[in-house]
Amino acid sequence: MNRTLPALVAKDLRLHRQPIALTTAALLAICAAATHVGSDRGMSAFAGFVFRANALMVVFLPEWLVARERAKRTFAWLRTLPVDDHALAGSKFLLAAAVCVAQWTATSGLFAPTLWSPWTTGLVLQCMLLVLGALCLGARLRFNWHYAQMAGLLVFVAPVMLFTAFAGEGTARRAAFEALWNAPYGRPLAAAGLLLIYLSIVGIIVRWFARADTYRIVD
Repeated sequence: MNRTLPALVAKDLRLHRQPIALTTAALLAICAAATHVGSDRGMSAFAGFVFRANALMVVFLPEWLVARERAKRTFAWLRTLPVDDHALAGSKFLLAAAVCVAQWTATSGLFAPTLWSPWTTGLVLQCMLLVLGALCLGARLRFNWHYAQMAGLLVFVAPVMLFTAFAGEGTARRAAFEALWNAPYGRPLAAAGLLLIYLSIVGIIVRWFARADTYRIVD
């Protein structure tokens, strides 16, 4: 597995380097253009735009890394080779995480540094992107194309909607949450929790993939 994992990551990077590079360049160009036309009053909204743009990228990334493998039944062919199934699934998460971290660091660092003030805020947002990416990638591996795109998003959005419903503006729950968030340990605790969720998703999906019948991992 130690040798197989880098080879599988390199294979995916070779196959998808062009769309990943073009999307990254487009994202950087859009952010750069927005900084020139945006006003100081709009910087807070622009910071939100940078985060949403990165979230959109991690949602689409599984379509490149997994959809092609499922549609062309490449997974079935790879299973005839001496390739560890854990490494096969793990390589997808590893490359997706690397792309997610690189894009978030570049776009937020260059165009929205306020998102890293304090630095733990940027770390929490990065972990949120990793969780979203893992959910979307896991759903794309787990389900066929009919349900995959929405499954991961629904799991990610549901807690946000519940929080909005039960901890609205001016409520005691919102005040308690804000106090926890602003505490010295609040953001690091949130980042650690999100990272634990991310690792749990990866572990669950990788184990499922290794045990799943081949017909369940092709479209």
